[in-house]
Amino acid sequence: MSETKSLTKFQLVKRTLRELRSTWILHKKELETSWKRLKSGVLWTSLLLVINLVYCIFGGLLFASLEGWHEARYKCGAVRIRRQFIDELWVESGVLPEDEWRDLAREKLIEFEDQLHDAFRAGLNSYSGQRTWGFWDAVVYSLTAISTIGYGHIVPVTIIGRWGTVIYSLIGIPLFLVLLSESGQLLTRALKFFWIYILRFSQTASGIAIIQSSIVNNSFQRLLQARDIILAKLSNSKYLAPVAAQLDSELRIKHALEPSTFSIDDRFDLPTVAYLFVLWAYLVFGTLMYWIGEHWSPFESFYFTFVTLTTIGFGDYVPQHPLALLTSLVYLVFGLSLVGLCIASIQSKLSAALERLRDRLSIRFTFEPNGTEMVVIPPRFQEVSTEEDKKKSE
Repeated sequence: MSETKSLTKFQLVKRTLRELRSTWILHKKELETSWKRLKSGVLWTSLLLVINLVYCIFGGLLFASLEGWHEARYKCGAVRIRRQFIDELWVESGVLPEDEWRDLAREKLIEFEDQLHDAFRAGLNSYSGQRTWGFWDAVVYSLTAISTIGYGHIVPVTIIGRWGTVIYSLIGIPLFLVLLSESGQLLTRALKFFWIYILRFSQTASGIAIIQSSIVNNSFQRLLQARDIILAKLSNSKYLAPVAAQLDSELRIKHALEPSTFSIDDRFDLPTVAYLFVLWAYLVFGTLMYWIGEHWSPFESFYFTFVTLTTIGFGDYVPQHPLALLTSLVYLVFGLSLVGLCIASIQSKLSAALERLRDRLSIRFTFEPNGTEMVVIPPRFQEVSTEEDKKKSE
């Protein structure tokens, strides 16, 4: 610590950058096979991403042609009648008497209302001067269909468009799930690879100085205090004590930074604190991206990001320009993979804690524990069944 205090801020930053670089070079050298697999995974996932993007562009062309003509047919009719309505009223305003002019206006207005009613019954509910099924709108619709997000801000209204959605999704959803599976494996390997790198760096002089700094220490203390308060409240309950014990073993913040041994494989078995931090950082990054790009409030941006990555997809918030959603395709793909991995991991750990709670409750309330019961069919029953089957067949 005395050596650290004697260094200037510039020297500390320079030493930190130097040790970051040297640790990274050593890390790649010692884990050369994992690094090569990681690069191969990036190339393969990028290829799958391009295939899905091309498929979405094909969907854009398909649905823009299937739904676009239907939209243009009714909207053009409404616009034409509205224009004729205004023109005729203007021409006849100085010629016809007031009563005849009112009758003409009433007749044209009823005709315009009928046209609007027909358009509404045909499924069109947007302003007549605004296109709903443009090319990029159709591409976004294709993306939300195969990703199962389904915002619902635009929907097909023709029979052929709906059948096209069914057939398109039957091919696109498995294709997108393959992309999610491969990106999830790549993300898991990358997180483990960089997590080991962080652990390596934490053992260097710069890493130790960062961990022992006042900012990091204060953050750790606040997190530990919040964790202890929550666990203390859970431990006071007789039935929630197993859940508290499970959380206590999972939410050990300092233990997560200690060196540990695990393989760089496809299993998402990082410390709970690690993937919760990664998930929160990913959500914050998406919040900032949509906050700046869409001019939403911070809460609206976070809400949209969470609803999208969990595939809830209410559709109450959608990026105004379709290109904004397409440019964030990579973010959405890896976000869906990350959220899926985190939810699956949390579900398994929560299931283990709830199973302990069930065992404790079964003792008090005589619940039947989970298990397997083997059933043996008597031989006589089998013979009788066979004879009855023969009679039926005859």
